[in-house]
Amino acid sequence: MSNELNKNYQYDRCTSRGICSINPTTSSLQEVVLLYLKHAAFYELKLLESDSEDKITNNLILNTISILSSNYEINEHNFYMINNAFQKEFPKIVSFYKSLDSETKLNNEVLEIEKLLNNSRNINDFIRFGEKAFNKRMLSYNKELTNFYKIIFIIIKSFTINILTFESFGKNAQKEFHLLLKVLNLLNNPQKEKNKLKKIIIDLSKKDCELMKKIRQVQEEEYGKQTKSKISFSTSKGNAVLVVGSNLKELDFILDKLKDEEIDVYTHDNMILAHTFPKFQNYKNLKGQYGHGMENCLLDFSTFPGPIILTRNSLYNIENLYRGRLYTTDFAYSKGVIQINDTNFSSLIKAAKEGKGFKTGKSCEDEIIGFSYQETLDKINKKLEEKEFKQIVIIGIEGYIEDETKYFQTLLEHFPDETLVLSLSCCKEKENRICLNAIYDTTSALKLSEELIKNSNKKISIFYPYCDRHTLSVMIYTSSIINNNIFIGRWNNSVISPAIIDTLKTDFNILEITTPKNDLTKLMNG
Repeated sequence: MSNELNKNYQYDRCTSRGICSINPTTSSLQEVVLLYLKHAAFYELKLLESDSEDKITNNLILNTISILSSNYEINEHNFYMINNAFQKEFPKIVSFYKSLDSETKLNNEVLEIEKLLNNSRNINDFIRFGEKAFNKRMLSYNKELTNFYKIIFIIIKSFTINILTFESFGKNAQKEFHLLLKVLNLLNNPQKEKNKLKKIIIDLSKKDCELMKKIRQVQEEEYGKQTKSKISFSTSKGNAVLVVGSNLKELDFILDKLKDEEIDVYTHDNMILAHTFPKFQNYKNLKGQYGHGMENCLLDFSTFPGPIILTRNSLYNIENLYRGRLYTTDFAYSKGVIQINDTNFSSLIKAAKEGKGFKTGKSCEDEIIGFSYQETLDKINKKLEEKEFKQIVIIGIEGYIEDETKYFQTLLEHFPDETLVLSLSCCKEKENRICLNAIYDTTSALKLSEELIKNSNKKISIFYPYCDRHTLSVMIYTSSIINNNIFIGRWNNSVISPAIIDTLKTDFNILEITTPKNDLTKLMNG
């Protein structure tokens, strides 16, 4: 996208409202939910040992983690939604614990939770209980181990969303779910050896990356092989709906549901990826991309003249700003968001038709996005055959922060000719530079990086300009198999804290970007 469009792409929801910080109430309620999850995982693992399982509890575990992943804060409404579900299931878990041969400290904790569930209806009781549990957990291991467990839980969230996405295509993710249970159960008897925790983090990151690649495979089976595509950022006169998130399966369903209505559909955020698949290019009611990404949602949502649908498992916390205009098909939703039940889109269709719509439309410059994975790989190999490069540098997907863009523009101009640069964001191609526009395509970036790391004898360095819940798995996994530097740029403060960044730098050999000159020196010196 042109720099003219991106100059002011810095007024995001974090800087405008400060909602990326987590308050003590949220931490306490999250701790209560964490207690539910870890004991439910223990229960399920014991059932699996006896060749049995409780599918209701399995779904409850997955759905609960997805709620934690999709909201920066657990408010009272969301907490009671989770709490009521566990209130129905926990008697079975307690009964199972009581049937065990030996009494343990773990059992006592379960009984405390049972007492809380049976006797309390006051949110303050849960907050106090969570605060006590949180302080107890913090005393059980040091700050360094605390950050390791925080990293584990971030990856758990990514892994869970990917399990749910994979299953939405009718695929079986039983092995992945069992691994998730084992990692959650770790919290019942915390591991205190750093090297063992580090191995768990790397192994889980690897499995998460493998699941991302499986999802891409089934997406291409259903929607066709990804291609380089022209995408419109223009708007057309008429009523419209904005689809937000990354759930392609749901976008496909919405487009099909609205195909006979005089309602245009626009994508937002990661949903831009849909435009690189042939099936979505055949939908006449899919007009293009509106705005850029969730970081600019305050402006994009306020200017969109129609209803906005939040797809499942998307990362958002803006429902209080757009009450009455936000819809979702998700099982969990916040106050102000209208839930669509049983695939009944009548309320959404009515809102779109009654909405202002675009009065005239606006013409914007089209953009070429996406790429063919195999064609790109062939192009890289041809470059390597034609010239002897000393090393390969991969620059991942950029955000649209002006200072960040300037950093990478400067960096690109100063790479020596003997360095082959693969940029997944827009740039000008040269003899030693391959430029793509991978948009938000973390999976294709992962596949290209992994292919080069495994099959090239060159030194390889990777820049991750932006890190979120999914990128963290990719970054940790590639850091475990790479032979050179990994750099991290900006990160989502609501997901990854500065303390976690320090742990990544100290224990996973991940460097934080500084200045183009300093970082180029590090690269050249290995």
